[in-house]
Amino acid sequence: MSDSRTSCTSALPCSVSLTSYGVTIRLRASDEDLLAEARYCSVRALVGNVGFIEIDTFADHEFGIWSDETGRLHLSKNGEALSYDDLRPRFFKFFDSMLRITVAEHAVGRVFVHAGAVGYNGKAIIVPGDSFCGKTTLTGELVKLGADYYSDEYAVLDERGLLHPFARELSYRKWTGDTVAGANVSVQDFGGRVGRDPIPVALVVITRYEPEARSDLVKVTRGNGMLEVIPHTISRNFKPEFSLKVLNTVLADAIILKGPRGEAADFADTILNFFDNASNLATIT
Repeated sequence: MSDSRTSCTSALPCSVSLTSYGVTIRLRASDEDLLAEARYCSVRALVGNVGFIEIDTFADHEFGIWSDETGRLHLSKNGEALSYDDLRPRFFKFFDSMLRITVAEHAVGRVFVHAGAVGYNGKAIIVPGDSFCGKTTLTGELVKLGADYYSDEYAVLDERGLLHPFARELSYRKWTGDTVAGANVSVQDFGGRVGRDPIPVALVVITRYEPEARSDLVKVTRGNGMLEVIPHTISRNFKPEFSLKVLNTVLADAIILKGPRGEAADFADTILNFFDNASNLATIT
């Protein structure tokens, strides 16, 4: 729930700073227990790509977490109230999301694209898309067929066009009435492997689940591919020039396919068969 009140986090007595992908964030809390939970949540949110600084230092952004006299938890960012909640797990789930997005928006030397990402034969396949478009399900099926897992949320790209792992647990979600039911699953739970090394992007698949859809994929140009990927690029409004430069490098040598998909297992097989049969993928270094 949103709260329009402005908070003053400087009065919160407990604090620690963290760095992730070149972004420094200060966490302030009303007590040590809340600060400890925020630290733990930060490590999970950023998949371990985080270092903590115990002394006061300059911070690019600041989150404040405090409880009021009723036990309700409040969250602010850079002095502006973001939300409040009476349910602790839901509150920290929201904090997890806001922290991840903040780092993704401002990461130094990296561009985060909202996408599923896997590695196959030493090269990357990325599937950009919005939430609830089926990225996690498709990513999981690709991993079950032998692809290495990189992420079901962010394709993390550098200026050389290489994909880096952001291998959080796969977050399977679906609507149940007016609420979202979900479960987090480790890729190792179904025998999958996690990718470790940066790899070049060979295939970009623009798709969305449509019941009964035929997998009629067509190749699209780099220009049209760019138009499809830009809306899913988290830093596009904060670092537009760098974001476009990285996307241009990524898409320069990649094959870009677009089309609806039916069931994820069948579509994953279609993608990997295409990958195996596309001889020009071998020219990518």
